[in-house]
Amino acid sequence: MKKFLLIILIVLALPSFANDDIKLWSDGPLTWSDFHQLMPPTSSEPSRLEVELSATPQESGATARLEARAIMHRNASPTSAAQSTPERLRYHQLQFDLLELMRRNLQQEINSGIDGATVEKRLRYYQDLYRQRARQIAQETKNGALEAAVSSWEENIEAQLNALGTPQVPQVTTMQGCYGFYAGVGYDRPLSSLYDNFGGSVMFHVGLTGGYKRFKIKADVAFGQPSYRNNNIFNIDPDEEGRPLQGNNSSSATHIMSSVQLGYTILNQGRLSITPNVGGVYNHYGWDVANYSWSKDDDGHDVRTITSTEKRNLNCFSFIASVDFDINLSSRVTNTSLTGATHRERWTSSLRITPWVAHSKFNKCDPAVSGVHLGINISYLGLARLFRL
Repeated sequence: MKKFLLIILIVLALPSFANDDIKLWSDGPLTWSDFHQLMPPTSSEPSRLEVELSATPQESGATARLEARAIMHRNASPTSAAQSTPERLRYHQLQFDLLELMRRNLQQEINSGIDGATVEKRLRYYQDLYRQRARQIAQETKNGALEAAVSSWEENIEAQLNALGTPQVPQVTTMQGCYGFYAGVGYDRPLSSLYDNFGGSVMFHVGLTGGYKRFKIKADVAFGQPSYRNNNIFNIDPDEEGRPLQGNNSSSATHIMSSVQLGYTILNQGRLSITPNVGGVYNHYGWDVANYSWSKDDDGHDVRTITSTEKRNLNCFSFIASVDFDINLSSRVTNTSLTGATHRERWTSSLRITPWVAHSKFNKCDPAVSGVHLGINISYLGLARLFRL
């Protein structure tokens, strides 16, 4: 498989042009009407051709054209009536033809399958080569004043253009596989006997995801701190006077959920995709308990003393089901992959809304605590897809 090719726009002459109007070499020969920056009619300042050599991804759906371009910036190219002579226009066309020669050479190298880092190096090489040749032409033709020298350069460049031909611009498609991550916040509401012991809580989560075609896989971990609804979940017997010998020693428990789920995208249209998922989930509740001893004060009131603290936990494996509603927010081509490799990718940012249900049963308790968790998550989702030539 050929390596992915892509380069970002790099300006040859000026770094940027506001409200730019461009002309490609392929749009046809230059005319003086292409020079939109007009100087006073009698100005003696020479006309100037502002050009750029670039290669940019032209995206359309799941495809992109990796196209090197020879561009004239009309709004940044000045002339005057006094300078708008046939000889001067011929000289600017020679400059533009030279840029097209650099473009065709670059396009050929892009088509050969070089990686992104190499493409950037070759772009800079052809930019520098253009500047050197343009200075050489200016010196040898006296800025277009020596007709014989201009003709010689025209013949030379035309011969090279004919020899190269017009390289085709390859179409690339995004690969069927994807990978990325998601992170966000949600809410978990336990039901049945789970709710008799623990309240609902905000859950923060982070996860990794990947997929091939419509099949998806995701793994995540979530963390929350629910309140207690039962101060003696293990039903420790009280003393002979009915006073508790153990109780929770913190204001909230720690709730950790970790799941792995497989999904299948049933809808992927426009900016919305819908993916139901099923899988396994690990549920963990952890908290501190205190052991008590009791005595009487001088007035006969009960006095409780914490003699020690212990860690308690509940753990179980069960099932989980969810539905991911992914709303595409933006899509762009990155300079490097998420892994840091030189391959470029299409990076898609989405808002993910995920309602879910999970089952839990903790047999360690007496009686056993069981029920379901109902929840909803709202996440940022970033997905990367490599390009394939």
